[in-house]
Amino acid sequence: MVTGGAQGIGAATVRRLVSEGARVACIDLDDRVRSVTQMSGGDTLAFVADVSDEAMLREAILEVEQRWGRLDILVNNAGIDGKPALLADGERRDFDRVIDVNLRASWHAMKFVLPGMIARGGGSIVNIASAAALVGFETLSIYAASKAAVVGMTRSAALEYGRHNVRVNALCPGGVLTPLALSFMDTGTTAAWADKHALKRFAEPHEIAAAVAFLASDDASFITGAAIPVDGGMTAH
Repeated sequence: MVTGGAQGIGAATVRRLVSEGARVACIDLDDRVRSVTQMSGGDTLAFVADVSDEAMLREAILEVEQRWGRLDILVNNAGIDGKPALLADGERRDFDRVIDVNLRASWHAMKFVLPGMIARGGGSIVNIASAAALVGFETLSIYAASKAAVVGMTRSAALEYGRHNVRVNALCPGGVLTPLALSFMDTGTTAAWADKHALKRFAEPHEIAAAVAFLASDDASFITGAAIPVDGGMTAH
């Protein structure tokens, strides 16, 4: 299951996992998630729902497990940036919404898939965090806090469930050319952000999806509890 699968990293991840033979379910508030699954060409399910709604998320996961008999991979990708602001200028409602989507929904999804993974002898969870969880960026304190919490949760869960052969890892992308990222940047801002990367460019969504597919696969069978930068050298400074 991929959360936030309608566009950007999520849509690219759906396509990549399908290309590698996986049956993929995805959930997104954006109804374009249906076209992503239809165009992927594989055995897919789409759910139009808010991941921050605990009941909706639980229902989607239960339906996947009932229909396919198993859920081996969870990719917690759904996320929002919130409104960029200095910490003292931030608003409580923005804080609550970012935490609900970026952290609480990931926690719920993990809670709901773990019993089945344990019963079936293992699984892989990939949480999409951010380079902002590893280094500081001005005006992103709320977003950074949510993603740093995801990294901490990832490491704790890896220790708790490794004995059940459940691997839990986080990816920390830098700038990625997604509608979410581009929505709050003009041309000058985009160039300045690209320059923060050692490679002097943004990632394409498929480059992050490739890392997700690796962590989800048996090729990463001895990797757990890791927070891996996929950031073009942004955090190498």
